Amino acid sequence: TYVTIGHMNGKTLLPLPPDDIYSSMEKNQHDKDSVHVLETAVVAWTRQIKDVLRLDPETVLKSGSHPGPSAEVDFWGNKAENLNSIHDQLSSEKVRKVIKVLEVTKSTYFPAFNRLCK
Repeated sequence: TYVTIGHMNGKTLLPLPPDDIYSSMEKNQHDKDSVHVLETAVVAWTRQIKDVLRLDPETVLKSGSHPGPSAEVDFWGNKAENLNSIHDQLSSEKVRKVIKVLEVTKSTYFPAFNRLCK
C-alpha cells in the first residue's frame, strides 16, 4: 500500500524492510534469512528506479494525444521531483544500513546497487 500511495501521488516510494530485520541484523550480521530480505528489497528498489529512469516524455505523443509544450515541461519537472525524492530516500539512515549490511556480508547485490546510489 505504501508504494501504491506514492504511485497515486506521482512519487516513487521505496518499500523499506520490516523494522525487526534491522535488530535481527545487529545481533547476527550473517543471518541468511535477513540478508535475503534486504537483497529482495534492493532488487525491488532497483526495478523501481530503473522504471523512473525509463520514463519517456514522448509516451504522451505515442498515445495519439497532442499536448502542448507545457506538457513536456511538466513531465521533466515531475521526473526531476521524483528522482530527487528517490535520492532523499536512498540517503536515509535505513537505506544506508541496508547498503552497509550488504557490503559487510559481501552480497553480490552490493556493488551494482552501490553504483546506482551514486
